[in-house]
Amino acid sequence: MSAIEIKYLWSEQVYLEASDEHTRLGAGNTREKMVTFVVGALILMSIFMMLERGFQATDSMAFFLAIYWFLIRGRMHKKLLLGRFQKSDQKDKEICLLIDDEGVSAKTGDQVEGQFGWDDITKVVRTPRGFLLYRGVNYIWVPVAAFVDSEACERFAALSERKGSVYLDKSDAK
Repeated sequence: MSAIEIKYLWSEQVYLEASDEHTRLGAGNTREKMVTFVVGALILMSIFMMLERGFQATDSMAFFLAIYWFLIRGRMHKKLLLGRFQKSDQKDKEICLLIDDEGVSAKTGDQVEGQFGWDDITKVVRTPRGFLLYRGVNYIWVPVAAFVDSEACERFAALSERKGSVYLDKSDAK
């Protein structure tokens, strides 16, 4: 099988897209859902108690928690990510990945980032907008838009499924 070459610019938009896919569908999504469920349940219980016994000063804590969790947290997270991107050495540089049966060779700009085999990749997650290749807690983002055509994307998906130790297809997730 011939190597698949992928090139894309590591822009602010690509970085945010990768972070979003990682958060929603990658490594951390189960914990995030559980925390959101617990916070939501605490807020609902607090509202129910408020309706039963009337508003008390302690109820304001649930109100502020709800505002933070559902309105402010996402904006703060995005601001944190953008700050991290601005300090990154990879900012606005071309990412070049050469992927074959042996593994992945990564290059950022003029620097060779590394070469690693498929046995180093602990999990591959296919998302609607790309692929997350995990090496432990770190991941490499491979956006669908970086493939030359849909055939190359499907070849990569098949290779990842065949060679990766864990392959999850979440491409139909909303």
